[in-house]
Amino acid sequence: MYSIFLVDDEELELEMMRDYIRWEEMGLYVAGTAVNGRDAVEKIEAIQPDIVLTDVQMPLMNGLDLARHIRERYDWMQLVFLTGHDEFDYVKSALNVGAVGYLLKPLDLSEIVSVIEKVKHQCEEVRMKNRSIRVTRSHILKELVHESDAERTGNLAASFRRLSRHPEGQMYALALLQLDGISAEAQSVSVEDGRDQVSELVGEWLAEKRIDADIVLFKEGEMGLFMDAAAKPGEYGWNDLLERIRQSLHLTVTIATGPQEEPLTGIQALYRQTRVILAELFYTGKGKVIGPEDVRQSKGGETPVLAEKEWIEALDGHDLNRAGEILSEQIAKLVAQRVAKNEVCGAAIGWIEHLLDHIHEPIAESHKRAELYHTVYGCQTIYEIEALVMDYAKQAADSVRQRFADKNAKLVHQVRTMIDQNFHQPITINSLSDQVYLSPNYLRSIFKEKTGMTIHDYLTQIRLDKAKSYLADESLKVQDIAQMVGYESTSYFISLFVKNQGVTPNEYRKHLLLG
Repeated sequence: MYSIFLVDDEELELEMMRDYIRWEEMGLYVAGTAVNGRDAVEKIEAIQPDIVLTDVQMPLMNGLDLARHIRERYDWMQLVFLTGHDEFDYVKSALNVGAVGYLLKPLDLSEIVSVIEKVKHQCEEVRMKNRSIRVTRSHILKELVHESDAERTGNLAASFRRLSRHPEGQMYALALLQLDGISAEAQSVSVEDGRDQVSELVGEWLAEKRIDADIVLFKEGEMGLFMDAAAKPGEYGWNDLLERIRQSLHLTVTIATGPQEEPLTGIQALYRQTRVILAELFYTGKGKVIGPEDVRQSKGGETPVLAEKEWIEALDGHDLNRAGEILSEQIAKLVAQRVAKNEVCGAAIGWIEHLLDHIHEPIAESHKRAELYHTVYGCQTIYEIEALVMDYAKQAADSVRQRFADKNAKLVHQVRTMIDQNFHQPITINSLSDQVYLSPNYLRSIFKEKTGMTIHDYLTQIRLDKAKSYLADESLKVQDIAQMVGYESTSYFISLFVKNQGVTPNEYRKHLLLG
């Protein structure tokens, strides 16, 4: 719909026009009224309607003077005049100041419909022209963000100024919006569709606020709002916009704003500076307004280490609350120290892998390991990483609880843990069976049933896996490694290694170091 503003010094006629003409049926709504030109000026500036329908003869400021005022400031606004039969000279003057048409008093409904159709056609042409100009301006700004050639940057800036009518010295500010996520109510919406919906709603919000800004769509749900820095964009009420997006679209958005100001030729630097602020969402979380005051420099120093022993003990005892507290404490330390995302991701992957090794469900397949890496590094915030680690922890705790519901499975888990921790010492089936109060034969039987391998094979696998990790250290001799993993005889260790790996320990070491 288009908006129409009515001006007439005859209050009764003004009320009749406002209340009895069926504007809605013509695709219009009355945005406001005024009783003379001077009264209209201030209201039109605030409302900025699409169409002004004004009487010609009025006190204080007549319709023609009002029209000239509008033409000087809002060349896109459509003008229609109300006039009597004996005021034809005024009609000619009205057409000279750019009126689309005129209506004779008393008003005739069919005449109103005819003139309004013509006016609406003009409004649509203006909208299409403005839309085309907006799109072109947006494309220029996007090119400026990525253009490094000084001459090309200057040419683009000149083209933008011609389209925007901004003065050469105007400074610009930038707000970056990042589409965070899509709620359950909007699961069918893709990232691109979500970004487009947000862009449309932001456009409506800017129009309501009378903010002259260019929306530039970047990749992966990011968009920029380039604005006149003199308009103090930091005071626009960004939290209200976030709430409207949540309520209307069921989407969450993070907004980064900064005090930086740059001329058109410095747009690239402005974008880089604001992206640094936006990247802080990794530590602040999503769905917020982030300013320069939220940016913290890394404190450096040694990265805090998770109390992994206590964490795993809590999970073994199925105390998920305590496990969650330990993990949250660690995340808080990483946030406070502003540990880099790559380090946080690497640490999280280590926690998950150690946890799965502990419950004897290691990630063996390379595609599963790659999937884990992709999932962790794909998290936008440290709190998503925390939730992901905790999901693995809960699954591990459930797995252990289900396993321990089976008495034999619990015993086998106990034996495997004993082997994991004491592989470097002499271990026999008798020593293991004594510790779990079972006969050697029964222990052999249930271990094979639950794991698919013999105790001897499991012990050999653990020892050789440890030996392979020790071989990465060139300072260790093969005979030392043999003893470190529980073999007194070096020759037996070598023969066992060749049988399982197809190469000698030294050959394996060479391949390891070359790779």
